[in-house]
Amino acid sequence: MLKVMLLSDRNDNAACLRRALAAAGVRVAAERTARAGPDLAGAIALTGPDAVLTDASAAARGTLEDICAASESSARPVVVFAEDGSRAAMRAALQAGVAGYVVGLVPPERIPSLLEVAIERGAIERTRRVELADARRRLADRQIVEQAKELLMQRDGLSEEQAHRLLRLRAMQSQRRLGEVARALVNGAHGAPGGRAALVAESS
Repeated sequence: MLKVMLLSDRNDNAACLRRALAAAGVRVAAERTARAGPDLAGAIALTGPDAVLTDASAAARGTLEDICAASESSARPVVVFAEDGSRAAMRAALQAGVAGYVVGLVPPERIPSLLEVAIERGAIERTRRVELADARRRLADRQIVEQAKELLMQRDGLSEEQAHRLLRLRAMQSQRRLGEVARALVNGAHGAPGGRAALVAESS
């Protein structure tokens, strides 16, 4: 049985949604107002729902962004049940980070599949974000490594291969990423008496 947390600021909306979820065999594990306070992330983590649901009354962009941010730490997708089917409203909700946007009354038998799709979409989006962040980090690391090698080559008369070897040696000895070692060297270049000397001193 799917388990959800329900966020709503209107009792009538919450009651309708609660009845629909019950008819669909979806359990409401926790219910609270949609105002995202500092304890919302903890409440989501404690409840452990499969998804976080909110209604149209809470669908303001700022509120949705706060809800999505609070649910992100627990990797729980946010699904909006709304009456506004305009493209602008949908776009705003998706930009805020929701995984699903459901318009109007939905037959109870369709709710589980809608939630399952949102759960899968949320997982895919999280994977994409992690992959994108990792790709950006690798690109930044490559760029800073090139800067560090250039610094060593200019300061100490090393070849590119020697500079790269020295950076790799320090990375292995300090058990840090090559990019981290290179960034530390470049950031400290203005105060260090010499790039290679600084690396060797650090390694000893």
